[in-house]
Amino acid sequence: MREEDLLEDRIYLNQLYDLYGALLTEKQRNAYEHHEFSDLSITETAERLDTTRQAAFDLISRAKSRLEELEALLKLHERIKNLEKRIEDLEERCQDK
Repeated sequence: MREEDLLEDRIYLNQLYDLYGALLTEKQRNAYEHHEFSDLSITETAERLDTTRQAAFDLISRAKSRLEELEALLKLHERIKNLEKRIEDLEERCQDK
């Protein structure tokens, strides 16, 4: 996978976290925040959570899967993107007139 794709995926998941993070378990939130927002490795995340590397990895993986599952069900991110696109289109129309 290209670096650009990895960055886009990370941004997308962080946007989903902003929308749905409160719906994750406390352990999933903590693991995700340490790994993604504090940019800690799996090992460092495990140390902060006082757990094993495998448990930290599983928590992060489950958090990401849950965020994507919630988006598939609720589609809030998709709706926001569609609204942003419509606003851009309207702004362009107003500037053209």
